[in-house]
Amino acid sequence: MNDARNNPLAPHPDSAADNQRETVLIEHLTQVLADRLADRSGAPHTPPWTPRDHVVVGVLPAVAATPRHLPAPDEATADPSRRPVESLRGTQAPPVLALDFRVSTAPGRRTAQLAVHCRFALYLEDIASYAEHMEYLRGDEGPSGAHARPGELLGVWRRQDVHVPDLVIEVPLGEGERDPHALGEAQQVLDRAVRRAVDAHFTRPEARRPLTAGPQSRQGRRRRNVLPAEAMADEEAFHSHVAALMDRDAAPCAPQLVLSAHAQALDGGDHLVRVSLHNESDTAQSDWQDLSVYDCRFAVLPGDGISIVPQRFHLAPRDYRLEALAEVIGRGTGCAAVPHGSGLRTETLPVHVQRTVVPRQAGVRHPRWSELADEPAPILDSVEVAMARYSREFAAVCRAAQQLPHHKAIEADRAQFDDEARRFGLGRECLDLDPDLKLAFQLANEVFARVNKHRKYDSWRLFQLVYIVSHLPALAVREHPQRADLRAELDHTDVLWFPAGGGKTEAYLGLILTALFYDRLRGKHAGVTAWLRFPLRMLSVQQLDRTLRMLIAAETLRAERQIGSPHDDPFALGYLAGGTGSPNDLHWERGWWRGWETEAAATRAGTFAEDHLRDRLVITCPYCERDSVRLRLDTDAVRLHHECAACQRILPLHVSDVEVYRTLPAIVISTVDKLTGHSWFPEFTAFQHGPRHRCAEHGYFSFPRFGVCSAGRDHCTAPKGGYPAARPIKDPVPALTVQDEMHLLKEELGAFNAHYEGMIAELQSGAGSGLPSKVLGASATIEQYQDQLRQLYGRRPRAFPAPGWTLGESFYTTTRPDFRRVHIGVLPHKRRKADVAAIVQGELLTEIARLQEEPKALRERLALHGLPDSDLPRLLFPYEVSLAYVNSKQHGTQLDEELGQLSDDLQHAGLDRVEHAVLTGEVPVPELAAAIARVQREHLDIPRGERLRALVGTSVLSHGVDLERLNLLVLAGMPPTAADYIQVTARAGRTHAGLVVTVYDPVSRRERSMFSNFLSYHRLLDRMVTPVPVNKYAYFAARRTLPGIVLALLHDAARDPALKPPPEGADYSKDFKRWWSAQRPLLDPWLERRIPACYRERVAGVNGRGLENDLVERIIETWRQEERPNLNKGAEEKRTAYLFLQQPLTSFRDIDKSTSFQSLTSSQDAFKALATNTADSNKGGKDEPQP
Repeated sequence: MNDARNNPLAPHPDSAADNQRETVLIEHLTQVLADRLADRSGAPHTPPWTPRDHVVVGVLPAVAATPRHLPAPDEATADPSRRPVESLRGTQAPPVLALDFRVSTAPGRRTAQLAVHCRFALYLEDIASYAEHMEYLRGDEGPSGAHARPGELLGVWRRQDVHVPDLVIEVPLGEGERDPHALGEAQQVLDRAVRRAVDAHFTRPEARRPLTAGPQSRQGRRRRNVLPAEAMADEEAFHSHVAALMDRDAAPCAPQLVLSAHAQALDGGDHLVRVSLHNESDTAQSDWQDLSVYDCRFAVLPGDGISIVPQRFHLAPRDYRLEALAEVIGRGTGCAAVPHGSGLRTETLPVHVQRTVVPRQAGVRHPRWSELADEPAPILDSVEVAMARYSREFAAVCRAAQQLPHHKAIEADRAQFDDEARRFGLGRECLDLDPDLKLAFQLANEVFARVNKHRKYDSWRLFQLVYIVSHLPALAVREHPQRADLRAELDHTDVLWFPAGGGKTEAYLGLILTALFYDRLRGKHAGVTAWLRFPLRMLSVQQLDRTLRMLIAAETLRAERQIGSPHDDPFALGYLAGGTGSPNDLHWERGWWRGWETEAAATRAGTFAEDHLRDRLVITCPYCERDSVRLRLDTDAVRLHHECAACQRILPLHVSDVEVYRTLPAIVISTVDKLTGHSWFPEFTAFQHGPRHRCAEHGYFSFPRFGVCSAGRDHCTAPKGGYPAARPIKDPVPALTVQDEMHLLKEELGAFNAHYEGMIAELQSGAGSGLPSKVLGASATIEQYQDQLRQLYGRRPRAFPAPGWTLGESFYTTTRPDFRRVHIGVLPHKRRKADVAAIVQGELLTEIARLQEEPKALRERLALHGLPDSDLPRLLFPYEVSLAYVNSKQHGTQLDEELGQLSDDLQHAGLDRVEHAVLTGEVPVPELAAAIARVQREHLDIPRGERLRALVGTSVLSHGVDLERLNLLVLAGMPPTAADYIQVTARAGRTHAGLVVTVYDPVSRRERSMFSNFLSYHRLLDRMVTPVPVNKYAYFAARRTLPGIVLALLHDAARDPALKPPPEGADYSKDFKRWWSAQRPLLDPWLERRIPACYRERVAGVNGRGLENDLVERIIETWRQEERPNLNKGAEEKRTAYLFLQQPLTSFRDIDKSTSFQSLTSSQDAFKALATNTADSNKGGKDEPQP
């Protein structure tokens, strides 16, 4: 793609040795792709290969004299998903290759002299040999009959590269001037070069021309280019017939490649110049030649007195750190514009190299976990000193910038860093203030040291350590609420903004572990310490395994050190996702769970574990590291266990919703939708108040039903004298709430979440110590995050870590020359994006397999760079797995079929079958997790044909997937937003250098523009992220959340003895109606006070008072006029939830208004029967909510 003098893929001599070898491998793979997509290898092709079907970039096609219907402008930009599925045989990439750039000239000049250097390829056809004909016929018809029928005269296409340097053109600069003779001489030179190539080919005897005659068709007409059957008798007969039938008088045409240039005056005396190549060949000129021009490229250099002036990229943000990247040399059409000497050139396969961001030492003692576990002070001292030094340096930079336009911006960045230094100092003070907190911090470091003892990592990254220590005040305040400076930390929502794969998860896990130990040390014997939430079910599964491993190590250490009381609950993990990933309730059938009776029968029959091998959320045992975890149903305890068949240990993991309520595990991982559970499951009140009772066999509960615990009367009998009261939990509110992938909380999802977050904060204010959870967020892609955080949480927004004053450098990080990812762009001609993505994935898979068999080409390339070629299997193994990302399930199906065909082809070639998996949102979560786990645990000792080597995935894989072996990624079209693109591409290159190939949609104006701006888009990628759209003030959203919030408040009220609630709570309408009728004078003002608080900001002044007041007024009006009157109707429904005018949300995706319909009279009997059968099959009915 680039000549050796300007090779962006050459390994940097200062990068790590392994990274240099990986870079050479990627360089080789990119060359393989260029050879396939542009046919640059020079390798011969056998029939029936044609350039029209195989060369997909840099193509300038011949055009029809009478063009078919062209789409209107609005049709061209219509939604591609509404276009036909069939191949794009009539749709072309823009049939022009052009560069637009700005030039500055000496005053008074009337023309701009430019030198244009062109390269392109013509494909000219030879007659295939007799052997090639016979091989084709045998492959087409089988050995029998290969000589027995007429056959088409086959051609072999030969690439003829044409280089036309130094085309000097004079571009008129006058207003409206277009001299038709200005390019005449250059055009003649170009025409002669094309003509010479064509004529040289047709002087050769093997050059193919049309035949003069052939056997009669059924319609009596002669068919050209068809040989009679006798011509295939032997080679002599073949040559004799070809010579006799060849039309030697057929005159070949030459493609009409046209060079154009014109200029447009700009303000300031500069001009905008466009230089372009297009093909004016008419397809009607020849029906036996290919008049298209392939793999077109050209460069433009300015002449004397002319200079090309960089332009500002129109989407470049106004950021003083990015000014050097904000300018572009020009803009391409059908290509990217890249610098070339003093000019620029086209690039149809543009490349961008993303360098590696690494932790900065900054004079800090190496923050090893083992040393911090022993005594943290020396390391923390060095961090504090380094932060003070960096602050002074920042101040000096600010002083030097006082007269510069960006002075205020750099001052703001400095203030942000100084605040981080202040908070780090406050965290250090808390360690001195509270010995329990210091011990908890040391124990958390000990856990990390143990979990990672067999890995090459032994320490925190600098930003992780500062992050953890800076948030210790939010933990300390729970024991020292009188400290106003500590209490103020709870008034902020802090978002951790760091590139994907940079260690965000480990940072907040370190803080969570500290909180776990601190809770036990300060006397919190049970209950939830940290609630970790994700927008998508797949995300929660991805984090489950690593969190579980940390938690098991923490519990082992807690037991060893005798932290807390022997009667304290052990640390456990709750997976609160429900739905298809795990059952909400073990009684009811849902997703893969077949209902209690069926599953209990399978347990008795001994088939339960085998039945549910595909439903495990964890496969590898964290205790013994064997892939022997099985599901087991404990019918006595009514628990669904993950148990290791090898070491017989039960994992401390609770995967059904009801078990989470009954066990109150120390860490809960959930989707954000589970906030709606506060409306549907009264036992959620234990998250704020702790439980009322404890059943010795089935765990915690607060609201008995039919006089028994929440396991149900089929499984439990109340003890004489009733269930004992649960031991009161100290400060039952979770200390931490962590919202990962925060950028996904947008639009309706964000608005609903904002209202429920307000509800959670209000519930917490009336429980325990009255202190709310510390709210933390994490994301790799945020822009203008302040408004999103204000609306979601009603607290002051804050981001960490602060940037430095230089791009790529800060107190915490620096940039190394090592390759992190190589991005390649492909804008195909004539082919759909999914077709070309399949080609790219197939080429990468095939080439890695070839190199595993015969690495000669890789050895030679490594030797060229002076790098060792030892242990190549280890080098290639991390590149064995490729992921094709698609934006639609339809494209996923297509790539699945293509991989099936590729697998057959590779097996036939002796390169083993390709095991692959298609992962979409419709695939059950356990299956998704199993595929990811398979990639993680497979190794070289497993036969290649049995290893999972290809994935096809939708957005379900765009977040949270961290696979060391996933380093080849192909995108079939751009994701909807820059944030999505960042998340998707971050799946590759997390540990090793990654290769990302984006195939752009040629029919999408948006994607063509992105391809044209490929280099600028990728250089400024983090700043291409658009602000997250959230509007908590949307009345539609508030009206939908009101019923659920009111019901959650009623469940909370049922925990307040002053409101005289029924022991059974407010879940069932019979109990609620009795309570509502008797205590409405108490409940009415209580609700009128607390409903507005759920919708208001938590910290005064964070949001606009007018918007807040307007929202509350409308909500109260809706409550008084619509929902409250509806609660007075008769208790016709079993559940209180169904008394509301609008049913409480079961999911934040639950936004469609239900519509009633009625069957025709003739269909009523069938409809009633169907409805009855459906109701019978769903035993839960309205008693089984499924949030």
